This record gives sequence, structure tokens and C-alpha cells, in this order.
Amino acid sequence: MGKKYKIGFARPALLHETVQVVQCFCELRDWTLVKQEVKDTNLLQCRTERSSDIMYSEITKRLSLLSSAQIELLSEDESQNVRHLIWIALCKQYPFIGDFTIEVLADAHATHRFEISHDDYGYFFNAKADWHPELESVSDKTRSNARQALFQMMRQCELISDANQLIPQMLSSALQNCSPESDLAFIPGAIRL
Repeated sequence: MGKKYKIGFARPALLHETVQVVQCFCELRDWTLVKQEVKDTNLLQCRTERSSDIMYSEITKRLSLLSSAQIELLSEDESQNVRHLIWIALCKQYPFIGDFTIEVLADAHATHRFEISHDDYGYFFNAKADWHPELESVSDKTRSNARQALFQMMRQCELISDANQLIPQMLSSALQNCSPESDLAFIPGAIRL
């Protein structure tokens, strides 16, 4: 059965904000100082300190799942690598997203079916509910919100278009050099440069 699924991933991909935090870390080299800098300067441009704390916590959870070399690559702010690394971190943080990527997106690439639909999500969710009892207690509203958040993050990371069409991916050699195959598997169907 593996890890329990959490589908409370209502936060967006946070691409720009993650890069800001990573660049701050690369400058200060101390997460305690980074947290203080984020708070003192309102680096994440939040209206309240609580919102900033929540966003910072979400970003650092994701970053903790990446290697130091991957974090260095993120700091370079090259958009393709940023999108790929943040998607990898999301897949590692939320096994539901990781499994959806491996089982639905990778299968779509392999079978040359280039549209991801809400039905794909529904079938995946229902199939997983058989193995993950925690999904059976999820309300329809939470299920719908999770679907909306997942599709939003896939669009933000440019895995799918606004019309839910898969977007061809290319893995940079820099990303390949700092990432294990298990991470690269979260970018299905990618061409390796």
C-alpha cells in the first residue's frame, strides 16, 4: 500500500516564491537566517505574517526533498529546470501526485494519448480508493478541490496546456546530472538533451 495519501495540496506550485527562497538560502547558507529574512522583508509578498509562514513552510518542505545540487540548480532560475524541479518536489511530497504522474501522465505519453481529462483524475482517484482507505472519507468538495489544484499545478509547471494537452518536455543535461532516475521518472515522456 505504501505511504498514506494526503490530498490537501491546495497551495499552487509557487514557482517564483520557491526560487526567491532558494536564492536567499544560497546567499545566507542558513535556513534559520532565511526564515528570518523572509519574515523581515516580506520576501513572499504576503498580506499577513501567518500567510507568509504557511507559504514558507510549504516551500521548505518541498525543498527538503531535493538534493543540494538540485537546490543549487533551482537558484539559477532557469525556467525549465525550475518547473521540473518543483514538479519533482511536489511528486515526492505528495505520493498521490507522484503516483498520478507515473500511472496517468506516463501512460498517456506511452500510448500517444495527449490529453489529460478530469475523467482520468476520477478513474485514478476511484482506483486508488480501493487501496487507500483514507480516500474513501474524502468529501466530494475536497476531491474536486484537489483535482482543481492538481491541474493548476500541472499547468503552472507546464506539463499540460490550458486545454489539458500534454506539453512535450525536455530534460536539461544539468537536471539529469544532479537528479537520480527515480526523480527524472516524474517528468514522463521527456526528451533528454
